[in-house]
Amino acid sequence: MTACVEDLRQIDWTFRNVRAKEGINGLHPYPAMMAPPVARKLIEIFSRPSALVFDPFCGSGTVIAEAIRLKRNAIGFDINPLALLIAEVKANPLPPKTLWQAYEQITKALNRNEPVEPPRFPNIDYWFKPQVQQQLARLKSAIDELRDENVRKFCLVVFSRVVREASNTRQGEFKLFRMPSEKLERHNPDVFALFRTRFAECVSIMSEWWREVGTNSSSVLLSLHDARKPFPLAPKSVDLMLTSPPYGDARTTVAYGQFSRLTLQWLGLWDEDLDRIGLGGQARELKDVPPSLKEALQAIANADPKRAEEVAAFYADLRDCLRNIVTTLKIGGYAIFVVANRKVKGIELPTDKTIVEMLPECSPIATLHRQIPNKRMPLRNSPSNVAGQTDTTMLEEHIVILQRVHDTG
Repeated sequence: MTACVEDLRQIDWTFRNVRAKEGINGLHPYPAMMAPPVARKLIEIFSRPSALVFDPFCGSGTVIAEAIRLKRNAIGFDINPLALLIAEVKANPLPPKTLWQAYEQITKALNRNEPVEPPRFPNIDYWFKPQVQQQLARLKSAIDELRDENVRKFCLVVFSRVVREASNTRQGEFKLFRMPSEKLERHNPDVFALFRTRFAECVSIMSEWWREVGTNSSSVLLSLHDARKPFPLAPKSVDLMLTSPPYGDARTTVAYGQFSRLTLQWLGLWDEDLDRIGLGGQARELKDVPPSLKEALQAIANADPKRAEEVAAFYADLRDCLRNIVTTLKIGGYAIFVVANRKVKGIELPTDKTIVEMLPECSPIATLHRQIPNKRMPLRNSPSNVAGQTDTTMLEEHIVILQRVHDTG
């Protein structure tokens, strides 16, 4: 290890003065992004240039981008097609001249003023006004004409931002809520003008990224994959696994599916409810409950047996993921989890300790703590469903650092 535990504890991991959306990570919003400086510092300390960094829940690619920045090779998986789209654009920097040429091609296609039939998906009329549907359909058709795959994906990321802003959803929310009627009456966005504005912003972000990493030779692999299933990676090939796993219970924490749904419907990539197929979304039994989790599960069961079953299903899924993750790690490689311990029925779930207990092949190095200054997620929820009764959810993250020292038993 390149830093002793005491040195690690001296670092201010909160990074209060650094924006989560800095640089390339401001290309597109995404729920509960890992703080870029946290990822950067951990990659610097626990890996070397050309090492392989792996994020099995890569989301929109914060860890992947920081690995590229530091000239590491990177692999990222996620079940969300929108997340992978954003991560792929970050992983493939493009020169601004190429992007503006693509914009000119899109403009020419739009100037043909050819009608395009909007897609038909449930509740499209609820979420999009008729004129917005027409403009979005024409814009999507124009983008689809681009031949370069990386350029087209960049334009689709911009398109995704426009979908969100032109929709009838309340802005600034990750969950789907419709605007109040009085505001909706005044909501008449010009999709093409909005695309021009957001395109210019994204080109500016990409230009800076291109200047910084455009000549890097990092190898990057990104793919849709469910971490509960074995990874298509060589055993013992990963130097550093760095991730922030999902929290479970999208109703009260982070609704990745709700955030992504409208864009994915417009892109024709919405097959299943991502919140339902995510960790803990399906009922299942948790066998051999880790010691640190037993008391919390029992306390939740005493208040609400059904909620206890849902929590148990999440940890059963998480255990499957961890069993797959550990097989990819080299002996001596590091596994680092950035987690927040959520509350259910007012009971804090010790996810940080549970992960350690679920990975007997790994030796715990340290658990570091940081305040959450800027993640967009509910800071309070209702543990009892009684009107007016709320409790804090996740105000602190734990950086759990483990080192693989044994073969899988």
